[in-house]
Amino acid sequence: MLLSSALWALVFSTTAWAAPATPPTSKKLGVRFEKRADELPTLTLPYGTWQAAEYNEDADFYTFKNVRYGASTAGENRWKKPQAPSNNDTLQDGSYGPICVQAPIEGLNLLGPGNDSPIGGALNQFLGGIPLPIFDGGSEDCLFLDLYVPGDAVRDPDASSLPVILWIHGGAYVFGSKDALSAIGFYKGDGVVEQSGGKVIFVSGNYRLGAYGFLAGKTMEDQAVPNAGLWDQRAMAEWVQSYISLVGGDPENVNAWGESAGASSLLHHLIAQGGTLDPLFKRAVLQSPAYQIMWDRNGTLEDVFQNLTSLAGCAGEGLDCLRTVDAATLDTANTALIKSATDGAFNIGPSADGDFIRQLAPLEFASGNYWKGIESLIISHTSDESELFVDGHIQTDEEFSEFIHDIFPEYAETSGINAAIESFYPPVSTNDTYDSVTDRTKGFVRDTCFTCPARFLTEAYAGSTWNMEYAVTPGWHATDLLPTFYSSYVSFGGDVPITLIPGFGNLAQGYQSYLTSHARSGDPNTYRSDSSLLGLFATVEWTRPTDITAEDLGNVLKVEDLGFSLGSDDQFPYSHCDFIRQLCAAVTNVGGYAVPGTEQEQSLVAFTGDASANYTGLGA
Repeated sequence: MLLSSALWALVFSTTAWAAPATPPTSKKLGVRFEKRADELPTLTLPYGTWQAAEYNEDADFYTFKNVRYGASTAGENRWKKPQAPSNNDTLQDGSYGPICVQAPIEGLNLLGPGNDSPIGGALNQFLGGIPLPIFDGGSEDCLFLDLYVPGDAVRDPDASSLPVILWIHGGAYVFGSKDALSAIGFYKGDGVVEQSGGKVIFVSGNYRLGAYGFLAGKTMEDQAVPNAGLWDQRAMAEWVQSYISLVGGDPENVNAWGESAGASSLLHHLIAQGGTLDPLFKRAVLQSPAYQIMWDRNGTLEDVFQNLTSLAGCAGEGLDCLRTVDAATLDTANTALIKSATDGAFNIGPSADGDFIRQLAPLEFASGNYWKGIESLIISHTSDESELFVDGHIQTDEEFSEFIHDIFPEYAETSGINAAIESFYPPVSTNDTYDSVTDRTKGFVRDTCFTCPARFLTEAYAGSTWNMEYAVTPGWHATDLLPTFYSSYVSFGGDVPITLIPGFGNLAQGYQSYLTSHARSGDPNTYRSDSSLLGLFATVEWTRPTDITAEDLGNVLKVEDLGFSLGSDDQFPYSHCDFIRQLCAAVTNVGGYAVPGTEQEQSLVAFTGDASANYTGLGA
């Protein structure tokens, strides 16, 4: 609807920052109207007031930008749980809200098949390391979120109780932000709110990245908070519980969405503290839940911590020193740490810590230690997940062996675990399973880091999932962000709308309608787009998978160049994911990191020792 120059601003109030069981009440609560010259509503929280930054007149929704949900994480707040914001009496217009400190990753396969050649691999390393503009401007004062709220909910929040979508962005845990790609529409809630007809509220936020957010290891466990970025995400969810009703949202109907590292974050919230910690969402969409397994708390993870202290000039001085080094020094050390990872792998990400993540997620799922209060999940992956992540330096079977050696601790090799991996993913020189060493590497990376996590979720929440494979050409990791955040137009600095990807709109709208329908009703079919309006890209009735122990999962929604259909999914074979589950059990048991009472069987190597010998933490 149109707004006149006499628009009244809305002011909302509460009395406490911490997430209460129910919103506090007082005579100040509810809606008060104050005439304002600037015509945009304001959101008043216990610690500050934020004015809406934008109003979309065509779709009738407001955007509140850079609402603070946590204090600066600099200095003494480094590697602590997010702290409550300080009071600020100045009206905030949303212009201040830095992204979190981040670094580019190297080794992305930006050349496709050209990556197989030595020249292509070298050039690819160069392209993958270019510091793009999205990496500029990072700060340790970055705990901010954005709200996209339908106009009716803003104008009369007491009359609204809308489903909430909380978006967790991806970026390999080392880069990204809530608005890193907003210039092309990614991560913005415009398209999602529009597609729902103004029936959802969209929230997205920043969380600490790299060494700032995912440092782990024994020293961190003893003196700080490992996986701080996951605690940031939880603080976002707590903020939603406390305050979303002030803009007409329903705190009991929160849907968490995430892609890549964002989806993997949600996966780890489901096993937080052995599945006893309420993730504060009832439904979720997990697109390509991707992560590298990190479990060696006393070895590899501690080595990464010690490496950071050396890079920051704090060798032998630990966290006290790291908390006092200047921001530029720590930024430089973080970038150097990320670059020191083995080509084609990562050294930072969600890690076993005995607390938030007690042990590797597949083992928590297999032992039944995950949150049971989830209503339903949409779980998806793309058809060629690992193409972008297998770099060109692995050209021979010997180099594949070196790659495995570099990313697993020494005890994995001496115990025979590495040999088991090389047998399951056999050498090209002695077997015709793979056409090239690149394909061999892609198979291992796909199963370990991308598609099997989706299978583990499907098995754990059997009967409560809808599964999808996004195979629109080229089917690479993250290409499903295009339909997720599709909007009919994006205006690039002017008043003339520019259509995004002509001809793609019908498929994108159908895809998007499945997701928003799930958020609104718990079923992707209830409000899916009318098939008669989409032509070639007509939506189909999406059914749940049936036999989850089949080699290839059936009843999977296939999103392809020519539209939607149901079929089987060969990207996470049961036999492959069972091997990955046993691999997780083997490295955990041999390392002595199993939570007591949860030890999982494995047949990869002979082991008769104490699988929990080195475990400390919850459940010990």
